[in-house]
Amino acid sequence: MRRTFFDQNLLEWEAYVSGGQPGSRAAARIYFNCLTDRTRRPLFVTHEGGDLVEAQRALGELDTAGLVALRDQAEPLP
Repeated sequence: MRRTFFDQNLLEWEAYVSGGQPGSRAAARIYFNCLTDRTRRPLFVTHEGGDLVEAQRALGELDTAGLVALRDQAEPLP
């Protein structure tokens, strides 16, 4: 599942889930890529449950404000 949204600066972002081994380094993460400005580093946040299906469900249920808030909590990819 992939979601796109605009933030308060009118930048377009995509969000998607990858991973899915709860309790491990491979736990489900939600990634954010800026589609408008490719020079911005990709970001990620580890889903609290770590499960791929749960993370996808959570991503699907968020409205734009929720996506922006989650993106604001995300860390840059190393």
